[in-house]
Amino acid sequence: MSSIDATLTPERSGAPARAAEEAASFRLEYRRFGAFHRWMHFLTMVSFTVLVFTGMPLRYKTTGWAQLSMDLIGGVQTAAILHRMAALVTVFYFACEVLFIVLYVVQRRGPLWGPGTITPGRKDWQDMRAMFRWFLGRGPHPRFDRFTYWEKFDFWSLAAGTVIIGGTGFMMWYPVQTAKILPGFVLNWALVIHSSEALLAVGVIFLFVHFFSAHLKPGSFPMDKVIFDGSLPVDDYARERPIEYERRVQEGTLGRVLIERRRGFATKAAMVLWYAITIIALIGALGFGVFLVWVALSWIGVL
Repeated sequence: MSSIDATLTPERSGAPARAAEEAASFRLEYRRFGAFHRWMHFLTMVSFTVLVFTGMPLRYKTTGWAQLSMDLIGGVQTAAILHRMAALVTVFYFACEVLFIVLYVVQRRGPLWGPGTITPGRKDWQDMRAMFRWFLGRGPHPRFDRFTYWEKFDFWSLAAGTVIIGGTGFMMWYPVQTAKILPGFVLNWALVIHSSEALLAVGVIFLFVHFFSAHLKPGSFPMDKVIFDGSLPVDDYARERPIEYERRVQEGTLGRVLIERRRGFATKAAMVLWYAITIIALIGALGFGVFLVWVALSWIGVL
């Protein structure tokens, strides 16, 4: 009997005929994300994409591709409206996440740092070094806990970027009110910081970190579906997050995160949705990649 089977109740590991019948309709999975975080990710994905496609053309408004983008959107005024709407969505999901953390602390649902938390620690630095050694064939693959070092980087860089971009964006949205409190030259700083941080977010966070880990990393291609589906097969969970899995087995808490997923029409419909999202993401990543190459060539004077 495998370690996974050993965690099941006697009723669930009963007669072989009954087990085979249940296996045909259900699959045991590990619930990694609840509805709240899945919706927050959806809002992040949509608002980020709208902000980029309406903001970057404004930064490079004198170029032909930016003017074409503005025409496709409906003009500068339409782009500005969409940009502000996406900014409000960003403020909304950021406030929801902050409220979630506050409630998490007040209700004492768990530690804020240490094993299994989203807070970076010494092990993340060790895992990152071990990962590079593994890339070069000089060591074993690191064993991960609930969150990997790149997931923590994604989370906290998004949080920091939201504060920086959001703060400078609202300064430019309300320049008169800002100038009543701060010197006028701060608005110039806000413009530079806002657009530069946005460019950094597109290049580093999305294209070279998040997109690779969610779509191109071995084991994730063409897309890691867990953030949309909320769960993944328990065998994959034990393989991808062995430290958390082993800790829950030792604590006897594995059953708290295991659910049964029925295979049916909804699963097939979700598969279509996943691949549609993947195709859209690939097109977006390709566009971002071409854009970054254009930016780099412009900086060095080739274009």
